[in-house]
Amino acid sequence: MRAQRSNANSCLKKSSVAVLTYTSWFQRECRSHSSGKWLRPTSSGCLSVSTSIRKRPWNSTLRKEAAMITFARGLVLREGDRGMEFERQLEFGKIQFKYQDNFEIRTFALSDLYCKILAKTIQVVHQNGYKVALADQPNTGGEHVYSQELSKRQEDLIAYRMTYVRAAVSMRTTPGSRTKCAKVIESVAARDNDSSPPSADTLRTWLKRYQESRSNPYALMDRRPLVRRPKRLKKLVEVMLEECIAKHYMQYKGLSAKATFEMFRGEVRAKERLEGEKIPVPSVRTCHRRINEIDPYIRDFKREGAAYARNQWRFSLRGDQSTRVLQRVEIDHTWLDIWVLDPKTGVPIGRPWITVVLDRYSGYILGIYISFYGPSVASVAHAIKNSIFPKDDLIAGIPEILTPWTAMGVAEMYVVDNGLEFHSNAFRRMAWDLRADLLYNPVHQPWLKASIERSMMEFNRSLPLRGKVYAPQKNMLPQDPKESAAILFDDLCVGLFMWAAEVFPRRVHPKNLVRPLDLWEEGRQSCPLPMFPLGFERFDITAGVSTTRTVDGDGVFFKYLRYNSYELQNYRRSHGFKFTTEIRFNPDNLEKIHVLLPKEKDWMPVELQRPAIEYGRGLSLIQHEITRAEAGKKLTRANAEEELNSAQARLNDRWGDAISRGVQVRRDGSLVRFQGYTSAKVINDRKPKSSVSSPAEPVPEVSSTYMKLLSNVMPFKAFSLSEELA
Repeated sequence: MRAQRSNANSCLKKSSVAVLTYTSWFQRECRSHSSGKWLRPTSSGCLSVSTSIRKRPWNSTLRKEAAMITFARGLVLREGDRGMEFERQLEFGKIQFKYQDNFEIRTFALSDLYCKILAKTIQVVHQNGYKVALADQPNTGGEHVYSQELSKRQEDLIAYRMTYVRAAVSMRTTPGSRTKCAKVIESVAARDNDSSPPSADTLRTWLKRYQESRSNPYALMDRRPLVRRPKRLKKLVEVMLEECIAKHYMQYKGLSAKATFEMFRGEVRAKERLEGEKIPVPSVRTCHRRINEIDPYIRDFKREGAAYARNQWRFSLRGDQSTRVLQRVEIDHTWLDIWVLDPKTGVPIGRPWITVVLDRYSGYILGIYISFYGPSVASVAHAIKNSIFPKDDLIAGIPEILTPWTAMGVAEMYVVDNGLEFHSNAFRRMAWDLRADLLYNPVHQPWLKASIERSMMEFNRSLPLRGKVYAPQKNMLPQDPKESAAILFDDLCVGLFMWAAEVFPRRVHPKNLVRPLDLWEEGRQSCPLPMFPLGFERFDITAGVSTTRTVDGDGVFFKYLRYNSYELQNYRRSHGFKFTTEIRFNPDNLEKIHVLLPKEKDWMPVELQRPAIEYGRGLSLIQHEITRAEAGKKLTRANAEEELNSAQARLNDRWGDAISRGVQVRRDGSLVRFQGYTSAKVINDRKPKSSVSSPAEPVPEVSSTYMKLLSNVMPFKAFSLSEELA
């Protein structure tokens, strides 16, 4: 008996040590999972660090055991660090537990206590000394674990065995009675016409497993799939294969599985030559299986990098926590997949950009801005300005919009990506002026603001087919969108505003079955009234595009346009002849610019003067550049450059002939002064003579008295060619 007792104690100690070692290994393996390192036990019992991570020795999502408890004597619970034991049951669904440290009595409502147990705020320790296998705890040996996902064969097998087991239980058959088990088998087989019933020993085994598992039907399943078959490779070969995978495959842009196997086979051959012992080499399929046993996230983490692994294996939990409208507003840009025409000239002017402002809680579009400037501070500023302004004037200008667009007001927080325009000082000043917070989305994680990304995709889907840009595909020649463009830029803007105001808010979300319009209107009724800034002058200056120009007597020249005013010239006279400073302009309206006064550090508005004030009214920078480009093309088509050069050459030849003739005249003799030489007389003399001869006009003679008085009449001294020649 003592020997048996000592053997039992030694076995118990070994099993306890094994459980503790296994548990500590599991905890350390879980802690190292996030760092991408695999802690594997070595032959000495210690843990060594490897560069790969093997799958856990159990599948926590499949291998669970159904736990059953009874609110009766022997039930021990734990809340925090304190344990309590069942004491008594009272009337009206009340139950009492006694703390094990100070024997304090605590009363629970039975329903509340059961809900806390299900919510894991109170944990079950054991009942009557039997440890309860909880669903969220790993099995450390001792208890059997069973699968919740059963195949059709396993379910039929459990149902078949339960037929005999329930019959044995109803007939009060014990596992030790072979005779009673045989009677049970005989009766059930005759009733169900079972041609191949189990033997009495088999039923005894089933009944014993059923009773030991506390009436758990899963104990009757075929446990052969749960058995871990030992690996047939030697320990040395397994270690060499794992090290080769860690060294060659589990590296950034590492070798392929086949190349890794070739490296492993070369290392085995080298070890054979070194030790002189034949080492069996597994197949390449074995190498593939060992690689597939590694967590796929860790494989991608090691081979492709953290960003790729995070993107490939991303998941969503609760999402954003916005609870009201205008609490979280998202902003982003996209390039529209369509070519448009200039409304004035009909020339294809390219693909515009759109900036979208969207409320995250409701999914309602607050504002959009369409331009050709690309992602910039100006585009973001105009989009935010459009989202803040009431849309009454906008809807009045677009009679096709029949539904009120009620989006307005400043948001509490704007969520943006990491573009340069969002990290600029100008955008940050705009947020300060609006008293709004900024939240930058993590890099390369656009799924964290999926609503705005989805809305921009829907914008492109709503575009017409004429002039649409398609992604390149193999073995297909795409059409030229520039040639098929048929939508004017004005019509595109009207269509997109209609889509944002009428179509998109009425789309039903497939998951929560609500419309953005309904959520927005309900949120407006339950939230405070929207806030508006008192002015947008500083906002417009902040949103303006900045450049540097020189201020002189002509004012400021920008893109061949001249801006000037009395106030600007008075400032220039008092501060110097000319100066260089910063100017800011609105690319959507070149009617005026803002000039920075260097000493005062203030901005002065200056209006357009040339070519005309009316020319710049409502004129955008793109339209101005296109107008100049088209004027240049028109002059090119008219050969203006060649005509100018030809005219200049003819003029130079004429001047050369005139000089030659003039020199000859000066050499031949003196000329008579004051003979009425004017340009009109020259032109008349060069006109073709009529056939009827007219009498020659007499040459006026100058008297001596007239010559004396001539000096008082002429403002300059008279001269003659004879004096010049002399």
